[in-house]
Amino acid sequence: MQRLILSDLEETADSEAACCLAEVRRAVQACQRCIIITGAGISVSSGIPDFRSPDGLFQQLKQKYPSSVSSGRDLFDATLFHCPDMVGLFYNFMGELRNLVSQATCTPTHEFIKRLDENGKLLRCYTQNIDSLEKRIGLETSFQRTSKECCQTEPSKDSGGSRRRQTTLDKKFTRAVQLHGDLDNVVCTICHTKYPFTQQLAQEFCEGTPPACPRCKEIEAIRDIVGKRSVTAGVLRPDIVLYNEAHPQSELIGSLSEYDLKRRPDLLIVIGTSLKIPGIKRMIKEMSRCVHDSSDRTKRAGAGKAIYINRDEPPRGWDDVFDYYIAGDADQAISMLPIADGTH
Repeated sequence: MQRLILSDLEETADSEAACCLAEVRRAVQACQRCIIITGAGISVSSGIPDFRSPDGLFQQLKQKYPSSVSSGRDLFDATLFHCPDMVGLFYNFMGELRNLVSQATCTPTHEFIKRLDENGKLLRCYTQNIDSLEKRIGLETSFQRTSKECCQTEPSKDSGGSRRRQTTLDKKFTRAVQLHGDLDNVVCTICHTKYPFTQQLAQEFCEGTPPACPRCKEIEAIRDIVGKRSVTAGVLRPDIVLYNEAHPQSELIGSLSEYDLKRRPDLLIVIGTSLKIPGIKRMIKEMSRCVHDSSDRTKRAGAGKAIYINRDEPPRGWDDVFDYYIAGDADQAISMLPIADGTH
């Protein structure tokens, strides 16, 4: 793995660094099927702190709640729902984070990903972020199913056979996969009904009290009228995926990543993530192996590379995964990567 430190380019006429940058630029220009995987680092310049840096969210939470939070990660772990005090802190923080996200603007890195898509070079973006800035820049984040009529079933004595409709996932529709959900919606803990995460709900969250689910309240009122016993009513929580929690859309996401591997990506760019989450680590390594298995023709053109852009060095064991590590600010690094000759 070659290392390119952006400050070296600014301070000295480092020929080795310039050569490395030229190779990275060539890879971006030559690629046809690029996979982007992003973390919190790409949204820092929008005003949203990352998680693990010295001034990131985890450290901020630890300082804000020193008697309750031993690690900032505690407020992103599903086990917090077993502790009433932690639940209050969680809702307060999520309300504040929702207000922060609503004021954020898309960064040059988000714009770069969008331009890759517009130029037909983006195979797909996978993001760990819950700020929905990919959606705001115009990348489709929802899943779409298509329905088609299947062939006739085997006729029986009593029936001449019937036709049925089959629903399948449109695997090219989603341009950015939100691996950890988003703060656009809230979801009921019991009936799973979703509602927009409005400013009013954000204010209720900031007060530290979980809002009741309107649908559950309605069902409870109806049961009371007809004399049925009451049932547990749900509360609303952010539609995000916490640590130690299964993703409700994991099968769909798995289908998309498997499909993308079969489409033979020829460039992998990983930006602004610390490479600590097991599922993300696995995905990156699978994508990297596929990219490195590109054809000789693709490699001669300059593609078939895996690039890591982050302020902090990758942990040990990643030298064979990435061809280049660009150390520095994501937006600054991206500004040096033209998508096509003469364009930025």
